[in-house]
Amino acid sequence: MRTSALFATLPAFSATSVPVKIRIALGAMAAFFVASSQPQVTLDGWPLTQLILLMGSEICVGLLLGFASKLFFYALDVAGSLVSIQIGLMMSMDINPFQSNQSALPTNIMYQLAIVIFFATDMHHWFFVGLSKSFEVLPMGQAQFNGNFLRDIIAMTASIFSVGLLIAGPIMTVSFVLLLMFSFLGRAVPQMNVFSESFSFRILAGIIVFGMTCDLMAEHIVHFVKGIPLDLMKAAASLRG
Repeated sequence: MRTSALFATLPAFSATSVPVKIRIALGAMAAFFVASSQPQVTLDGWPLTQLILLMGSEICVGLLLGFASKLFFYALDVAGSLVSIQIGLMMSMDINPFQSNQSALPTNIMYQLAIVIFFATDMHHWFFVGLSKSFEVLPMGQAQFNGNFLRDIIAMTASIFSVGLLIAGPIMTVSFVLLLMFSFLGRAVPQMNVFSESFSFRILAGIIVFGMTCDLMAEHIVHFVKGIPLDLMKAAASLRG
């Protein structure tokens, strides 16, 4: 239950382009390998209601751990939205294969870059290690949905806005400088429609800076992607109380 719910929300594996049967098979396979390293648990004599409550608790644990693992990708949504607004591409939307809705073009590029880095750096292997360790930190049936977890998850959620600003910072700076220059130009040449003339320059400068800062974005993405297993362990520890 925990592994299947986790794969339902995990980045890359939870993409709409991945068939549901594949996700179920991956969850079952991960549960099979994880179970071999866990102590044997007998359910003999358990009433049906207690068993259902245990299954529901493990499903909630898996969903919460998957949410904690996916927080960085929400930061990419914030960064992509800021970039698209600053360079004037907020109306150009495209289908995001990793989400169920449409996203701005910069968001799609950042998502694909993050997924490539996730697999290229072998972080999916470390994720499985973190999944196995989560059963040691939080054994089955010992989850406590109390204020400790809410406090930790709120702190982790609040960090996505600072991460998004950090990634979109260079483009926001260039856009601000361009707007400042055109504001002075509008004061010097009142006959010019500065508002409409600035759009083409903002788009051109934004695309150029976006391409030049892809290496910097990749460094930030690598740094935060490597912290996904640690975030999973931290969320599991907070659920234990």
